[in-house]
Amino acid sequence: MSERLTDERLAWLAVREPLSRKASRGTFLARLMRAHPYFKERISEKMMDYGLAVDQIAQTLNPEDRRTLRETGQVPDWFLDHVERQFRAIREH
Repeated sequence: MSERLTDERLAWLAVREPLSRKASRGTFLARLMRAHPYFKERISEKMMDYGLAVDQIAQTLNPEDRRTLRETGQVPDWFLDHVERQFRAIREH
């Protein structure tokens, strides 16, 4: 199945859960009100921006990183740090 998925999609699947937790993190009140449409929309916006960041950083993977991703479903150790930096850059614009 992974042969049909792009490396960018595989990278997203590898990091989606930890990024989802980050996107929904917030104040205690925000966590309580997560079901409110405003907070759902904010989380969704963050996840879209994380998705863009993952896509952009995944394009920088070298052939060895891509092979490891396809074989193990894991991204390199540096990947999430780079995604966070790209996410912040996206959010600044």
